[in-house]
Amino acid sequence: MKKLNTLKAYRKVKNYTQEELAKHSGISIRTIQRIEKGLTTGSSHTIKALAKALNIESSDLIITKQENAINDDYQKVKLINFSILSVLLIPFGNIILPTILFILNKSNKHVNNLGRRILSIQILITFILSGIAISLFFIIGRGNGAIPRPVPIIYFLYSTVNILIVIHTSLAIDKKKKILKFFPNIV
Repeated sequence: MKKLNTLKAYRKVKNYTQEELAKHSGISIRTIQRIEKGLTTGSSHTIKALAKALNIESSDLIITKQENAINDDYQKVKLINFSILSVLLIPFGNIILPTILFILNKSNKHVNNLGRRILSIQILITFILSGIAISLFFIIGRGNGAIPRPVPIIYFLYSTVNILIVIHTSLAIDKKKKILKFFPNIV
């Protein structure tokens, strides 16, 4: 079982509602809610009572500070990843916003490693697709001053590629797999 929301996961396996778990364990519903939301880890008495009610070991419910920190780091990496979608609203938003978030959080080991890879991918894709769009602009010519048809098509392709990368990266982060390892690390 995942360590994040472990109590909730074990409670669901037993088909207990929070109220039923509170009744079987003698622990208040509010305490159970706070533990499931990650607002508290619970006292040793609370953990023992909950574990007994769920018929599991107390150690199965304990989330260490290190595990909590790692989970927080992965949430920050996910935020950097999803900030790429700002490209749908702002040109080059896929680099600007993730860079700001990366700089603010790069002191964290996982954010530093995974954030660099995410930014490297975005920089590489941005340069490639921007280069293609600019080349097409000059090859096709400016015509009557309007934007040539291929430019919006390239921007649509650019946005679609970013959406697919965000989805793929998000799934890789959830499974704690290596993120798009075939891309070079530029940052």
